[in-house]
Amino acid sequence: MGWLAPIVCSAVTLAVYDVCKKHSVSGNRPFAVLLVTSATGFLSTAAALAAAGRLGSALALAPREMLLLAAKSLIVATSWSLAYFALRTLPVTVMAPIRATGPLWTTLAAVAIFSEVPSPRQSVGFALAFAAFFAFSLATRREGFRLRSKPMLLAVAATLAGSASALYDKHLIASLNLRPETVLLWFMGGMTLVYAAICAATARSDSTPFIWRWTIPAVGILLAVSDFCYFTALDVPDARISVLSTIRRTSTALTFVLGGAVFRERNLWRKGLALAALLAGVFLLCQ
Repeated sequence: MGWLAPIVCSAVTLAVYDVCKKHSVSGNRPFAVLLVTSATGFLSTAAALAAAGRLGSALALAPREMLLLAAKSLIVATSWSLAYFALRTLPVTVMAPIRATGPLWTTLAAVAIFSEVPSPRQSVGFALAFAAFFAFSLATRREGFRLRSKPMLLAVAATLAGSASALYDKHLIASLNLRPETVLLWFMGGMTLVYAAICAATARSDSTPFIWRWTIPAVGILLAVSDFCYFTALDVPDARISVLSTIRRTSTALTFVLGGAVFRERNLWRKGLALAALLAGVFLLCQ
């Protein structure tokens, strides 16, 4: 089980990443935060690949592959932007369970697009996840956040875009045989260019001040570390993708606990029960 240590490290790092993301964007200029975050993640990834002697091979791509990874950058940039705007308003204990529904939408898309037939256990997982999401939406009403409110819709849209990115990853890595670290390097570099262009275009119209916080570059570094640990676990011969994905998604529970403690958020008991049921449904979907 040489994959256990890196995947646990990936899950823990991802949870800290989520909490830092909330702190970095609260009351801040989102696109400026995203620019620094993506640039830091890109430089961290490039430095790690250079130290491993793999930077040259990661940069050597055909023009068609560059265009495909540019599309990946746009998809992820859309997901990140929607998530950051949602996080400006939503508590992290509301955002984390919504993001945990990502595997549900990815599996539904796989059923619709790739004609995959869910097993009886996965069907139970669907039902449990949908019921848990409904219960969670009722719990958030106590804090004034209805499912149709703008921040909640932004969070759901960000999750759907993230699911689209996961499906696209399957095409890039499984079908085109691109190395995961190559995908990570190029899409983070592409996002840096996207956010630089947006910041330049909105410099005069956006009056929100940019406030420097240590968590802004930390978000980029933590994401790079989390993905690097995840890819390291994937390289272990006996590692199963379903098991690794399930363990990594438990980061949502740690995000929930850390976010509730750090930001002193309310209504944790009801949201926690819905999150537990949701994670149970996700676990069944991964079987």
